[in-house]
Amino acid sequence: MKPEKEWMVTRRWAPIVVLWLALPAGCAAPAAQRATGAVAADVERALASGNATFDHGRWHALLAGGTRDGLVDYVFMSEREAELEAYLDAIATAELDRLAPAELKALLINAYNALTVRAILDHPEVASIRDIDGVWTRLTWEVGGHDLTLDNIEHNLLRPFFRDPRIHFAVNCASLSCAPLPRWAYSGPELEAQLEERSRAFLTDPRNVQWDGQRLRVSKYFEWYGDDFKSPPYSTPLGFVLAYADPAGQLARYIIEATHPSAQGAPYQ
Repeated sequence: MKPEKEWMVTRRWAPIVVLWLALPAGCAAPAAQRATGAVAADVERALASGNATFDHGRWHALLAGGTRDGLVDYVFMSEREAELEAYLDAIATAELDRLAPAELKALLINAYNALTVRAILDHPEVASIRDIDGVWTRLTWEVGGHDLTLDNIEHNLLRPFFRDPRIHFAVNCASLSCAPLPRWAYSGPELEAQLEERSRAFLTDPRNVQWDGQRLRVSKYFEWYGDDFKSPPYSTPLGFVLAYADPAGQLARYIIEATHPSAQGAPYQ
């Protein structure tokens, strides 16, 4: 969908009622704020001149065997903790500043997801990740020689340095309403296609985007991270939603016709 098509739709968006589909408390986002210090310097060097790769084969194998339909088999993961630890050890000692930009982005996404699984395995007594005190804000993990929280990875590195809203459909907060884990690891060479696939999968799922002819219900991601979804070529979150949830333009047509009856029967352009 071209940007001008979205703008035509989003300019007429005001009369539509937007309702937010629930996500679990605890996932609501702080602002994206760039990290400072040594880790920021490593990221900046990688973005400027990095060319190295990173092997995510261990994490790929764990996901292939230990996930289904976005759900994690924690028994499977616990039986293979040695493999998980080997992968996290590699993450801990990775030379972030040498990685090519797509490789660094993939590493940070995979690190977030793998460390989330590790946190749950470390707390088998909890019924929900939200019951782990400080799991996003206080618990730290070594990534590339830096002690980082999960929030540091997402809100201080991934969001501000890469400015790619599709990241929200790649990181998993271990709750049913969050973007699900795929059965594969993210990788530098495939990252663009993988992020496109994850965004489309999330936004074509009726649990996340629903239109009943009068109301559009969308994931609360678009309320919490609204500014992230205004990156070009999308001027508004609605433009982003329609680009992935409505590739054929049918939903956009319905919205136009619902808000402007005189447009009924007009082709969507």
